[in-house]
Amino acid sequence: MIQPGEIYMADFGLAGPHPVIVVSREELNRGRYALVVVCTSARFAVRRKLSNCVAQCENILSLDQSQIDLVVGPIGRLDEESLRQVIKAIGYVIKSNCTPL
Repeated sequence: MIQPGEIYMADFGLAGPHPVIVVSREELNRGRYALVVVCTSARFAVRRKLSNCVAQCENILSLDQSQIDLVVGPIGRLDEESLRQVIKAIGYVIKSNCTPL
């Protein structure tokens, strides 16, 4: 099952594959959709190894899990603190005081 903080490649049709960070709660990922933050694919292999890489949290969407490459599986995973920072940034984008549990 898809877990919060996991990074997968997702198929965006003509836009091509892009890495996405799963941000929806584990129990919500049992359904057809997962809430994800889309990452830039430009130099992703290099950037994901950097400790100060910034996720673009304004690009959040509900993605059909059929678009996520579950066969290959996660290509990475955020540590707990990084995931908390992403959730806080999403809160800023939607003008909400999000505090992860």
